[in-house]
Amino acid sequence: MAQKTVGYREMIWTCPNCGTKNPGSSRVCKSCGAAMGENVNFEQQTNVGMIKDEKIIEKAEKGPDIYCAYCGNRNPAGSQKCSRCGAGLSEGKEREHGTQHSAHLDEQEHKSNIICPSCGTENPSDALKCKNCGSALNISKQKEEIPVSGSDAAPGNKGCMGRGCLPIIIVIVLFGLFGMILMNGCGSGIMNQGIFTGNPGIEYTTVPNTILNAVVSNQKWETSVQVIGPVESKASGWKDNVPSDAKNLKCSDRKRYTSDKQVANSVEVCGTPYAIDMGNGYEKFVQDCVYDVYDSYCDYTITKTGVINTARANGTGPNPESPYVSSEYTTRNQSVSYTIEIRDEDGRIYTLNPSSLNEYRSFTVGSEYLIEVNNRGRIVNMEKK
Repeated sequence: MAQKTVGYREMIWTCPNCGTKNPGSSRVCKSCGAAMGENVNFEQQTNVGMIKDEKIIEKAEKGPDIYCAYCGNRNPAGSQKCSRCGAGLSEGKEREHGTQHSAHLDEQEHKSNIICPSCGTENPSDALKCKNCGSALNISKQKEEIPVSGSDAAPGNKGCMGRGCLPIIIVIVLFGLFGMILMNGCGSGIMNQGIFTGNPGIEYTTVPNTILNAVVSNQKWETSVQVIGPVESKASGWKDNVPSDAKNLKCSDRKRYTSDKQVANSVEVCGTPYAIDMGNGYEKFVQDCVYDVYDSYCDYTITKTGVINTARANGTGPNPESPYVSSEYTTRNQSVSYTIEIRDEDGRIYTLNPSSLNEYRSFTVGSEYLIEVNNRGRIVNMEKK
């Protein structure tokens, strides 16, 4: 994933000794002269534009400051000796850096204002100097917030324990009693009528099967076969995968994949900017970017060998026939189904479906049988006369 630099902005820090806010580039407090320790964090500013000065940008790009191992002084990146005590910085410690922050850019944070200790003017929370008198702003001297008294606090929800809930409780109780009465009354009525399965008041009897004379009245068959030939079908795919014999191509650009690098026919897509603490009083605003690569995607038609249709034939008699298919086509998956119709002495028709040709032919038209029929009207047994 590519990272795109949007720009640089100076941060601020608050002196832990006197509470004064200082520019990120200042290595000592402008009010009391205390050095910025490595445990003091940089803070973001709001409503501050990006740095335009190329020399300051070069300074920001150098990377984190170095703390002297002997006196703790903060020195610019690339320094060989401490600017305070002159000691070599080979044993020095880089300031922590790389912390990511949201990109405020020009949006205004909702923070409490800072009161100027000299003139009482309200200033934005991240202001370094009073906008009225120019005095340094000290956050340690701000007036305390007045706590809300118990009498001013919003009354809490007392719940449903007062008289207003009494009608609701009465309605719930009445509904419960009414439901119990209905259940008892309906239950006793059902039991008295003997509707439940297993009630000793009901007797169950078995209906016997019926023996009838019957005769085979018809033999019917139906055959089918799939006809194979050239079939024109629609398809789609990337242009470089389209078959050479494809027809009726219609292509348009479509996103094919995402690349970390810019390539031909790609479009840059960047995420939301965010800030990175450079460890030297500046923050760098960046965006993570990728490239959507587009390519031609086509709809087309192509001719393949496939099922054109299913040919069918049907008839009566002991010899099924195959459906007619022109010699220019091939066939596959031929199937056949058999049906025997048997008519009993009362004129009712029963059907059987033999599973083989031999079984089908064994039921000749006019042959007589004794059939046993159950109470559902199905033949359960038969014997040829």
